[in-house]
Amino acid sequence: MMFTSPMRLLAAVALDTDSDAIATELLKLGALELVSIKDLSGEWTSKTTKVEPRVSLARLGELRKRAEGFMGMARPPIPRPIINGDTLVGRVDLDAAEKRLDAMAAEVNGLRERQKSLQDEILKLDEILRQIEAFGDLKTGAAAASSFSFLSIRAGLLQADKIDDLTRALDGVPSVVLPSGDASGVERAVVLVSLKRDAVRIDPVLDRVGWQDARLPESSGESKDEALRTLNAKIDTLRSRQNACAAELADYFSDNGAGLGELWATLRAEELVARVRSSFSRTDRTVLFSGWIPAERVAAVETGIRSAASGGCSIEWLGPGQGDAASIQAPVEMRNPAVLKPFEGLVRNYATPAYGSVDPTPFVAVAYLAMFGLMFGDAGHGLVVALVGVIGTLLARKRGTADGLYRLMIYCGAAAIVAGVMFGSYFGLPLLPPLWFDYHGIVSGHGGSGAFKSVYDILGLTIRFGMVVLGVGLLINWVNLWRKRDWFTLILDKAGLVGGWIYGAGAWVAFYYVGHDYRELPSGSLLAVVLGLPTLLLAFKAPLEFIRHNKGSGKRFKPGLLVDFFMEWIVEILEIYSGYLANTLSFMRVAGLGIAHVSLMTAFFQIARMITPTGPLSLPAVLVLILGNVLVIALEGLSAGIQSLRLNYYEFFSKYFNGTGRAYRPVSFNGTE
Repeated sequence: MMFTSPMRLLAAVALDTDSDAIATELLKLGALELVSIKDLSGEWTSKTTKVEPRVSLARLGELRKRAEGFMGMARPPIPRPIINGDTLVGRVDLDAAEKRLDAMAAEVNGLRERQKSLQDEILKLDEILRQIEAFGDLKTGAAAASSFSFLSIRAGLLQADKIDDLTRALDGVPSVVLPSGDASGVERAVVLVSLKRDAVRIDPVLDRVGWQDARLPESSGESKDEALRTLNAKIDTLRSRQNACAAELADYFSDNGAGLGELWATLRAEELVARVRSSFSRTDRTVLFSGWIPAERVAAVETGIRSAASGGCSIEWLGPGQGDAASIQAPVEMRNPAVLKPFEGLVRNYATPAYGSVDPTPFVAVAYLAMFGLMFGDAGHGLVVALVGVIGTLLARKRGTADGLYRLMIYCGAAAIVAGVMFGSYFGLPLLPPLWFDYHGIVSGHGGSGAFKSVYDILGLTIRFGMVVLGVGLLINWVNLWRKRDWFTLILDKAGLVGGWIYGAGAWVAFYYVGHDYRELPSGSLLAVVLGLPTLLLAFKAPLEFIRHNKGSGKRFKPGLLVDFFMEWIVEILEIYSGYLANTLSFMRVAGLGIAHVSLMTAFFQIARMITPTGPLSLPAVLVLILGNVLVIALEGLSAGIQSLRLNYYEFFSKYFNGTGRAYRPVSFNGTE
C-alpha cells in the first residue's frame, strides 16, 4: 500500500490451436494488461503478423449493444449477469442472436408505439377539454371556434343507427360525439367536438355515415357538461389502456429478462475473447502475446496459461526497463483497501503517480480529513453531511452507479463530528464542553483558555499543521528520489535535502523571531550556518548540471556561462524562499474557513435573538436558525471540501508528486468498458 505495485512483463508463445482457451483464461484471471508484441524492442517482432478474429468484432459489438439497450428499457433495468467464460465462450450463433433481437425489437417497439399513440391521443383530448372548459356553453365555443380556437364544434342530423358507426369510425381520432334529442326517432341531433387539424380525417367519415349539418341545440350548456364527462371518461379509458401496455411491456421483460441477460453475457464473452485474441501476434503455427501483470500474481497467471495451453507454451518474465521491455512504460496499480478508495479517486482525479513511487492515497486521506474537520468543525453539521452521504451511497448502489463521492461525504462528516466534539460545537451551540478548545468562544472573544486564547493562536495552529503537511511531502519526495537513485536531485533540488534544510531552518528562525516578541533574530553566525550555508550550496547546482548534461558532448565552458549560473542561483533562491513562505501561509485558509464557519453561525444566532430579544425563541427566530444552519452546511461544506482539495493538489502534491504514470487496466470478463 505504501508504494505502487511492482509489475512484470509477460512474453509468451503458444500453439495457435490453444489461442481461444488462453484468451478465455486471461479474461477469467483479470490480471493482464495487454501489450502488442510489436511494441517490444526485439528484431524478431517484425516477423509476426496480426491474428485475425474468427468472428466479426463489429457485428458482435453491435448485437451486444442492442441487447444492452433492451436491458436498459426494462423497469427496473435488467442487471448485467456475471460472465463465466467456461460456460459461455464458443456458444454464440450470430445469425440466431440477430433473429432473436429482431423479434424482440418488433415486440417491444410495437408496445412502445402503442403507448406513444395513446399518449398523443390523451394530449389531444386534454387540449379539447381545456378549451371546452374555457367556454360558457358550446354555442359560445362554436362562435369562438370559427376564428380564435383550435376546436371544431359542429352540429348535425344523423340516422340513429349510424351514431354507433360514427363513434367507432372516430375511435382513433381525438373527438367527442354527443347525441341529443329523442332516442326513439329515426334521425337524431348530434354535436361533434374535435380539433380543426383533424378535419381531413373526419370529413370523409361524416360523408360516409350521411351527416347533415344543422344548428346547435338550445341545450348547449347541458351539452358542454356532457362533453366534459365524455372527454374525461375517454381520457380515463385511454390511460387504462396505456397502463395495460406498460404492464404488458413489464411482463414481457420479466418473462424474457433471464434469456436476454444470458444472450448479452454470451455475446459479451465472445466479444472479449475475440478482442484479446486479435491483440495476439502469430507465426505460421504459433501465437505470441505479451502484457503487464502485478508481480504478486505472476505465479497464478503462469499456472493458468500453462493449464489452458496444456503445457505447450513458452513463458518469459521481464521487469520494467529490462531487455525487450526497456522501451515500454510499466502501468501503475494503486493497491489500497476499500476504505481508502474514495481518496484514491481524488489522487487519480489529479493524475496517476509515477511507477514505483510512493502511493500518496493514505497521506491524502489523513490530510484531507484533518483539513476538512478544522474548517467545518461542528458535530451537528457533520452528522447531516454524513447522513446525506449514507443516503446517497444507498441510492447509488441501488441504481448501480458510482458511490465514491457519497462515501467521501461520509468520511468528511465523520471528521467534522470529531472536530465538533473537540471544539464543543453542536449546530453552533455549546451543548457539551469542548475536549480541546472553545472555537466559538475564541471567535466571539470570550472563550479562550490554555494555549488557545485568540484568533492568532488558531492561525498559528493551522500554520504548524501546514508545515507538518509540507514536511511529509518533502519526506515522500526524498523516498521517491532515493528509490530512483537520483542522487543529484535528492541533494540539490528545491524539494530535496538542501531545500528541506532551508525550509526547516527558515521555520525555526520565524518561530524564534515570533517567540521573542518580533524583536530579536538568532545571531548572525548561527544564521550563516543554518540559512547561509544551504543557500550557498545551491550556487553549485547550475555548474554541476552543466557538467552532468554536457559530459562527453563536446560542449565547452565559456566565461559568459558564469552569468547564467549566477542568475539561475538567484532565481532558485527566490523560488525557494518565496515559494515555501507562500505554501505555508496558504494553510491559513484552514483557519479562515473555520472562523467564517463560526462567524456565520454566531451571526444567525444574533439575528434570531434580535427577532426575540427576551424569553424563548419565537417561531420566526427558530426558522432563521434552521435556514441559517442549512445555508452554512451547504456553503461552508462545499467551501471546506474544495479548499481541502486545493491544499492537497497545489501545496502538498507540489512537493513530491510526479503524475507521469499510466493507470493499470487489465482485461477481464466482468471489468468496465
